[in-house]
Amino acid sequence: MRSRFPLHPTILAAVVLLAATPALAAGQRTALGVRAGANMDYDDALLGVHAELPIVRHLDFYPSMDVYFPETGTRLGFNGDLRYRFPVSSVWQPYAGGGLNWLHRSINSVNNEDVGASLLGGVETRVGAVYPFFEGRVLLHDNTSFQLSGGVAFRLTAR
Repeated sequence: MRSRFPLHPTILAAVVLLAATPALAAGQRTALGVRAGANMDYDDALLGVHAELPIVRHLDFYPSMDVYFPETGTRLGFNGDLRYRFPVSSVWQPYAGGGLNWLHRSINSVNNEDVGASLLGGVETRVGAVYPFFEGRVLLHDNTSFQLSGGVAFRLTAR
């Protein structure tokens, strides 16, 4: 289905760079992560990357990109989420959030773009410069889907 609100990847990249500037300048806990997982409804494996760009304590701008591996064609997903990390005294820190999701699907030179919403939840350790995380995400479109992923994040700046 063709989206009524087309979002070009160049616009998304510009928004990510603009959002990253204050966090990097403030020297807050900025990180980059990599993940692997699967979209359970499409039966597609996925590889992805994300950035953790602090806005205020416990609240991050959390942009991400996922590359899916369908049987035919290609599928890409871009997310522009806000993520809240719940303050807990455990090593494992739960988080939840949501935002916009843009899906691009291409089969035999036929392109389809769809803008929807993303809801996410997960846990991460936040211990050390490299830390693991596990995450679930619901993609709210005409065809809603659920995906699970896990990976590691690499801290770029001090606490």
